[in-house]
Amino acid sequence: MLSKYAERYVLRSCSEGGYLGINAVDQRIESQASLDRAWIFHSHDGAVKHALWIREVFGEAPDLVKLDL
Repeated sequence: MLSKYAERYVLRSCSEGGYLGINAVDQRIESQASLDRAWIFHSHDGAVKHALWIREVFGEAPDLVKLDL
């Protein structure tokens, strides 16, 4: 079902406490202190898929956080 309201999600690292983002220099996933630099997903399914992939690689699943608009 389509909605006129956009959804946005970010991933939060459980162990580091920051939000996950992409480093602009080498494209690595790293913890960011600010939501302004966080990796934003526009669908719940996309955010969950990436959280599961991160768990496979790093051994820890990040928390999924829905942002209020």
